[in-house]
Amino acid sequence: MKKTLLSLLLFSCIAYSLHAQQFTEYSVPGQTIISPREFTTGDIDGDGHIDIIVPENTNSSISILYGTGDLSNYTMVRYTLIDPTVSGNMKPWAIVIMDIDDDNSDDIVFSNYANTVNATDGVYWMQNTGNRTFGSVQLIRFHDRCRGIYKGNFDTDARDELVVAGDNNSIGNLKILNVSTNGGSTVFLNYYANRRPLHVTSTDITNDGIQDLVYTSFGTGSEPNNSTSSTNGVKTLQSPSYNFGINVITNATHTVAGTRKTVIDDFNENGVNDYIAVSASGAITSIKSYNPSQGQTSHFISTDGSQNLISIAAGDFDDDNVPDIAAIDNITNEIILFPNNASSGIATTNISFGTTSVLSSMVNSPTWIDAVDLDSDGDLDIIAGNNGSGSNPVGFMTILRNDAIVLSTPKFETETIKVITSETEIIISNLPTTVTNSELYDVSGRRIHTQQLNTQNNRISIEEFSNGIYILKLSSPNTSFKIVKQ
Repeated sequence: MKKTLLSLLLFSCIAYSLHAQQFTEYSVPGQTIISPREFTTGDIDGDGHIDIIVPENTNSSISILYGTGDLSNYTMVRYTLIDPTVSGNMKPWAIVIMDIDDDNSDDIVFSNYANTVNATDGVYWMQNTGNRTFGSVQLIRFHDRCRGIYKGNFDTDARDELVVAGDNNSIGNLKILNVSTNGGSTVFLNYYANRRPLHVTSTDITNDGIQDLVYTSFGTGSEPNNSTSSTNGVKTLQSPSYNFGINVITNATHTVAGTRKTVIDDFNENGVNDYIAVSASGAITSIKSYNPSQGQTSHFISTDGSQNLISIAAGDFDDDNVPDIAAIDNITNEIILFPNNASSGIATTNISFGTTSVLSSMVNSPTWIDAVDLDSDGDLDIIAGNNGSGSNPVGFMTILRNDAIVLSTPKFETETIKVITSETEIIISNLPTTVTNSELYDVSGRRIHTQQLNTQNNRISIEEFSNGIYILKLSSPNTSFKIVKQ
């Protein structure tokens, strides 16, 4: 079995310290990005650099910003989309990368949202043929007014399923699709969600080892097919068994007018994941939280002059081991940081955020925001897609490179941490007593595993994870390792 030994000299503060974030702003690329929507990230060409894959909604195209290792310099390639059913223009909305054909290369999967009942609505894919080339557009499944898509594992096999959301007031629904290696699909779950399901994600709500769906409900009208609720907001579908035998929607609904996107993390450090939703309905609402262990709240985190927060991202932006929020306001054209007041490992009753700060006021009609470690330095960077408008109609992408720093007294202790990786596990030893927890992230910045640690012989199973690059983050002091499974 192939093993790699990684050692790192760890510097950790033994006295009081202050955490701070330091962002450098870039507008990339030099070419025009046309009406970017729900972009995604990943190393789609396998060169070790994170790429940004952008659906250009009104241009019938997908552009990929291929990473170079320099966040100010991306190579942009645009791929024109032609509908295979009607040979017409397409309007891509959301993107995931997914190895459809099991050739160990990620393919592009996108939703097509024509904003009307149209033969082109649905979910499609393009095969990654290597050397930054992709095959022609292929249909996976028609789906009316298809906007939100998401990949996740909802059964006992090792292959991801695909979730698609139909944003329609009258017949909106969610489907989970089993997708074959040739792009064909069968319906794993069909659920009517007439309140316009928009953004989809998942979490293990009941800690039973099974991923459950979490989705935003956006718009007007009731849900007569399910006899549940006529409110918009965040809703969940809970799976009581691996066959996804759903009976009714759970009571994890909270109202946020015009809900666009939900993020999930343990924001108050009580061991239970919270949902935070963003509202896009104007100055009367901004961001609202919901804690499954405490029931619904009417707790508005902050308004702070924000008028139209249209998308959010969660992540530890200041290296204090608690998740923060970054949001975009497409009225004030700002990227706003909501720092979390929680302390790492100390449970609190309420979610509380400190004074907001404006990280950028140079965005222009922003549409979507995400957080990912673009330069593999262990710090989450921020990306925003911009439509452009008014005197500057040209669309573009904004990147905020995060160079989080720790300001402290000059006295340090040193330890040599040993990390051994194999095809099935990560072994961590020689830890100082101050390191008590580990987190494993994929290249998109999604936390996929957490584990408590002791000083010797900690084992983290990665057998079920796909080959690729992961970031292992150790707590107190903050240290990150790049893990390569191959």
